[in-house]
Parts: sequence; structure tokens; C-alpha cells
Amino acid sequence: MSKKQTCIDKPLIRVMALHALAYYERLFYLEEVEEIRVADASVFADRRLHEAIQADEGEWLTLVLESEKLGLKGKVDCLRRRDGRLIPYEHKRGRCRTGNKGAETWPSDALQVSAYALLLEEHTGERIQEARVRYHADKTTVRVQIDTSARQAVQDAILRSRELTSSIERPPITENERRCAIRGFV
Repeated sequence: MSKKQTCIDKPLIRVMALHALAYYERLFYLEEVEEIRVADASVFADRRLHEAIQADEGEWLTLVLESEKLGLKGKVDCLRRRDGRLIPYEHKRGRCRTGNKGAETWPSDALQVSAYALLLEEHTGERIQEARVRYHADKTTVRVQIDTSARQAVQDAILRSRELTSSIERPPITENERRCAIRGFV
């Protein structure tokens, strides 16, 4: 399938699955191909966070979006308008990544919110230039530029997810044991 073709004949990929793909390909494979999903304490804590935010902030605009063209579907955590521009937000319980220039997003979080931005663009016809990830453990919001690199990362992840869903072989176990232990996957 070329990058320009639509994904009409393929099931839509969940944006959350792209997050799993960027975090640990084996996790993506287990959840999306073998349909093994573990609802552990972390999953329930994430749900409680979203409920608490919604209660604190009152009405909270979320949006469920699907795109045959992109081959994606997902639910944007929060959508706000700042200086006349739409900005999708993703809320995370944990801490942000610390880089040379200070607070940064984790690559999987940046990919996830970038995918939401592309879905939002297609839905509204408005170009999305920025998205944000809110890390609640350290009360930090990190901006994600929706530039050529972010757009290409989403397209590459979609292509990689298609490759993995067509495969009969599980991706290898990661050297980083924490990634397996978090969700109880091996």
C-alpha cells in the first residue's frame, strides 16, 4: 500500500495503539493483533485521572474522530481554542521527559498527540500547528509542534502498524525490562 492510498480496505488503527507501538512494538502486537489487553492498576488510574480532570474543569470537550484516509480512529482527551487556534491536549498521569532544554514529551506521547492533530485537521479543515501533553505528576504541559517531522512520524507509525498486523511473528522482547513489567507482558 503506498502512502497516498487510502486505508478503506483495512480496519482503522486506534491512536492509542500507535502510542503502544512507539513505546514497545511487542505491546502493540499483543494488544492489536492477538487482542490481549490487560486492564491493570495503571489503566484504572488513568481513567480516574481523566474523570478527576473533567470534574475539576467542568465541561471538558472531547472528540471522537475517524479517518478512512489516514486509517486512524481515536478520542482526543481535550480540545481547546487558544488565540483562535484549535489545540488538542493529551493528559498523562506520569512525569515528562527531561532533556537538554528542559521538559520534553516522551516519543510515544508526542506521536499520540500528533496523530490526534492530524485527525482533527481532516475533520475541521483547519491546519493544526501545535498540540500539548499535560503531565500531571510534575504539573507540566509540554508543547508539540505539528511540523513535517511530526506528520511523517505518524505516517511511518501507521505503515509500521500495518506491517505488524500482517505478520504472524511477535516482535522480540525488549532489552528494557521495565517496558514489559509495566503491563505484565513478556
